[in-house]
Amino acid sequence: MMGDPQSQIRFLEAGYFMGVLEFLEQTSLATFIRESESYLGFPTFLFLHTLGLSLVVGANALVAIRVLGLASSIPLQPLRRLFPFMWIGFLLTVLSGLGLGIAAATTRLVNPILLGKVVLVAIAGIIMRRLEKKVFSGPDFKEAESGSSRMMAAALLVLWVAITTMGRLIAYSATIFGT
Repeated sequence: MMGDPQSQIRFLEAGYFMGVLEFLEQTSLATFIRESESYLGFPTFLFLHTLGLSLVVGANALVAIRVLGLASSIPLQPLRRLFPFMWIGFLLTVLSGLGLGIAAATTRLVNPILLGKVVLVAIAGIIMRRLEKKVFSGPDFKEAESGSSRMMAAALLVLWVAITTMGRLIAYSATIFGT
């Protein structure tokens, strides 16, 4: 049972955790993504990850820039239509990222850069939802002028730059960490 202290200690032991990662890495999906010569394997997952990031980051940047007042000539109300694209992009990014992660689970899922990226993605998703509700839930859209809306918009811009940068740095982890 996971509730007793012995089970929790055993779960936290490196051997058990690595066993779970090895299991994930040996699943048929992970093997297909990692080893398939088909374009439906790794290239497709990488493409979907890039497409998802493009949708979520591009639309987020546009909305955030408008909420910050840098493009005040753009009406705010029509930007509400971008949120479905953001959420589709977010979902594509998360699902394809999971596939890319399990393809090399024993190395990628213990990578501190990837773990930090995952935390930032979760925070960005929460802020994105809060901004959507605060700015676009009412008929008058007056909340876009508030300081907290601007703070969320600025945070999203910073988070998505950090997330995309961390994503690129994952490929250079061995050099960064000297392993």
